[in-house]
Amino acid sequence: TGTNPSTMPILMSDGREGKYMTNSDFSKTALSEAVVKLQEKKELAASVGPDWYEPGRMENLDQYLGLFNESTQTITLRTESKGLRYDERTPRLDYLSIGDPVQLVREPENPFNSNNIRILSENGEDLGNMSADLCNAIAPLLDAGSLFIRSSSVSYIERIRDRSRYARQGVLFVEITMELK
Repeated sequence: TGTNPSTMPILMSDGREGKYMTNSDFSKTALSEAVVKLQEKKELAASVGPDWYEPGRMENLDQYLGLFNESTQTITLRTESKGLRYDERTPRLDYLSIGDPVQLVREPENPFNSNNIRILSENGEDLGNMSADLCNAIAPLLDAGSLFIRSSSVSYIERIRDRSRYARQGVLFVEITMELK
């Protein structure tokens, strides 16, 4: 059977084809799953002790946040900036404070991920990227005009001087408020 190129079939667990979703619905589902994963990280932090973590993967779990307000169609995320180890990004954390606004910039020409979203300081300095999972969920909705970023700011900072002497980079979390249309 022919399908509309702007729709995607949903496959049932038994392999049968189920109802069709529009690309926008599919993107919203991906975003919904990303929001849930962020909230699960935060909830995991409440159930494990402070000495339980996997360096580089499980640190700062309590800083993550993923909330969706269905009545206002508002999404609030708190997520970590990726790639602080590169391009002299970590020293830039010394000039940031919690609450400082940050810019989120789409990079469709990025050679590693055409859905990339770069995080920039208010002055335009590079502070890394959003995770690929979030970029892949958010970018199609931004590009389609179905999602709008209302605000983005620094929510947590660990400067390199405040971390273990073995740390190779600082830690930066940003809080993003978005609205679905």
